Amino acid sequence: MHIIIHRGTHQIGGVATEVKTAKTRIVIDMGDELSLDSDFQPKPLSISGVTDEKSSCDAVLFTHNHGDHVGQIRNIRSDIPLYMGSFAKEVLLATIRDAEQATIDKIQTANSFVPGKQIVIGDICVTPFSIDHSACDSYMFLVEAEGKRILHTGDFRLHGFRGKAIPKILDKLIGKVDILIIEGTTLSRSNFSPMTERELQGKVRDYMKKYKYVFVYCASTNLERICALSKAVPRGKYFVCDEHQYKLLDMLEKHWGHYSPLYRNIKKTKYGNNLVPKLQERGFLMMVRDNWRFRNIVPQFDKAQSIMLYSMWDGYRTKPGSTIPAFLDMAGTWETLHTSGHASQNDLRLMIEKTKPAMVIPIHTENPDMLKALCPDEKIIVLSDGEDITV
Repeated sequence: MHIIIHRGTHQIGGVATEVKTAKTRIVIDMGDELSLDSDFQPKPLSISGVTDEKSSCDAVLFTHNHGDHVGQIRNIRSDIPLYMGSFAKEVLLATIRDAEQATIDKIQTANSFVPGKQIVIGDICVTPFSIDHSACDSYMFLVEAEGKRILHTGDFRLHGFRGKAIPKILDKLIGKVDILIIEGTTLSRSNFSPMTERELQGKVRDYMKKYKYVFVYCASTNLERICALSKAVPRGKYFVCDEHQYKLLDMLEKHWGHYSPLYRNIKKTKYGNNLVPKLQERGFLMMVRDNWRFRNIVPQFDKAQSIMLYSMWDGYRTKPGSTIPAFLDMAGTWETLHTSGHASQNDLRLMIEKTKPAMVIPIHTENPDMLKALCPDEKIIVLSDGEDITV
């Protein structure tokens, strides 16, 4: 069996991983690159047989719906079967711009898989397992072929609301593997100890005691966090969002409401100008985005009683040319309140300890060599993009 990391051995995002037997070839994720450089020009992935007609590919599977994992879907040949989670598919279709009709058409053709149910593609068997990440409906893949077991972690973490399920999945459903392909986003962050999502929810409750008007700048697809924020709003105050966010929360409750109370009975009010007097009177937590509409809404509320919480990766805010700082200032006071969607270094160790791999391949990281220092007794293989390794 062969493994090729087409991109992602020394960068965060833009990842693509190939697994190939003598008969079958699959690719996991095809994402857009990330960069804070204002002059950065992302490079489209060029993979023989996937983006051209020079050879063949039997399937492309996606771990979740973030752009750095799914953004290159538009360049995949139309005859190659696609696989993704059913809710991830719906979120993509609800959030992608109408101008990208060709991409929408391609997403609509994607097959949906079921957590824990094996997908057979040629002589490769892939089992998706639902995991915790800052995108709902995220997965790790157990790939089995030619007597080998490969675990591709995708992006994961243990400090989210569903993180405690991952060790149980590893112990009961996966066990020992031959090769572990593991995300290493936080390997370049020293002394990284993330706040849990439950702790973040508690801090929001504290902010709501101190401020009458609380604005939260958060990714619209970080739906578990948004659900937690809605449940932090005390009786008598509003949880406010726009029509797009309202629709996504309805979708979440429909798909996942049976899993947990977190996703049921979500307290939410759709913003309307007619509500302003009541909002001014009672107070609220309002989900906001940096657009013309919210730039008109935020100034309507007393700055002395307002705060905006920035709940996203700080790179978006500090990127040259970003308009986010000016938007945050509109509330008068703002603070960062965020936790990562990625595994801590302790989480990475636990993943390795649980699966006992003969070989570990770090991806989705700027500092793969750090994993060698973190796990000196493990066989850590640092590859280059495009390098073909036989396992």
